[in-house]
Amino acid sequence: MIATMNPELQRIYEDYWPYEMHKELTEKFRKQERIERREVVKAITNGKPKDGESIYTHVQRMHGYVERLRKLEIPVHEDLTVDIVLNSLPSSYDQFTLAYHLNNNQETLAELHRMLCTTEDGMKGKGLLPINSPVLAISSGKGKKRNGPPKQN
Repeated sequence: MIATMNPELQRIYEDYWPYEMHKELTEKFRKQERIERREVVKAITNGKPKDGESIYTHVQRMHGYVERLRKLEIPVHEDLTVDIVLNSLPSSYDQFTLAYHLNNNQETLAELHRMLCTTEDGMKGKGLLPINSPVLAISSGKGKKRNGPPKQN
C-alpha cells in the first residue's frame, strides 16, 4: 500500500500496520466526502440561473452537480434529476413547468434539456425577458406635469 502513495504520505504511514493505515485513511477521506456532499446539495438547492445565463448552461451546471453526487456513491434517479432541474428554473419558466406536469411528461434529462432550449429560443423570439433581467425606463420629459395633488370630483 505504501508504494502507491506519494512521498509525504509514505513518510506519515511508514510505521503503520496495513489495517491501521486503511482505517485512518478511510476516516480521513470520509470527512472530505461529507463536506463535498454538503456543498453539492447546497449548490443544488440554491441553483437558480445566473443573470444573463442561458438555460443550456444552467441545465449543464445542474447535471454536473448530480454527476458529482453519483461519484460520491449517492444514487440519484433520472426522475429526481429532472425534478431538480425543473425546480431550479426561474419564474419566467413557470408556464413551461406547469405544461410539463399537466402533460405527465416522463422525459429524460437530455429530452428536457432540448425542450428547455427550444422554449428559451421561443421566449427570445417573442422578446420575453427573464424575470431577473434589469429593466430601465427613461422618460423623455415631455409629459404633462402636475402641480399639487390630483383633483377630486
